[in-house]
Amino acid sequence: MVELILNVGLPLLLLATGIVTNILVNRNRTRFLAAEEAKYRGRIELLNTKRFPDDLICEQAVLVTGSVVVANNYFVEFISSWKNLFGGELKGYTKLCEDARRIAVVRLLEEADRYGADKVYNLRVETVAIQGQRKNVAGGVELIVYGTAVVTGKQRVHEERISEHGI
Repeated sequence: MVELILNVGLPLLLLATGIVTNILVNRNRTRFLAAEEAKYRGRIELLNTKRFPDDLICEQAVLVTGSVVVANNYFVEFISSWKNLFGGELKGYTKLCEDARRIAVVRLLEEADRYGADKVYNLRVETVAIQGQRKNVAGGVELIVYGTAVVTGKQRVHEERISEHGI
């Protein structure tokens, strides 16, 4: 009986503990990211255009980055191995990649905010696979987000247009 508990019960208990912990960590991460993204919503605009508009008055432009390295999650990997038998989307990995992108963007926004930027142009996302050195060691992914943070002269543009038209 003790052998059965050790061979079956303990692995099931560990698996259940890992799954519950994973769910709780994901919920907390989702709440944290939503709160962090809300700080910058409407304050800093993210654009993927390569060129500034011709009428943009730029007081300062600086390269800003945000990055995160995410390790493979063994519980996601376990569930995904079952999914590989039947095919379909690996939702655990999709969520992992989505969260990594959101974290990197929040870090980019934090840096842009330190410069007082109100726009980030030429936003780009790059990924780099990090392989484990040994066969059974989990690797990971580094996600880097970068762009040009711009402090615009909005008020001056408005004042110049008013004076041009004699208003």
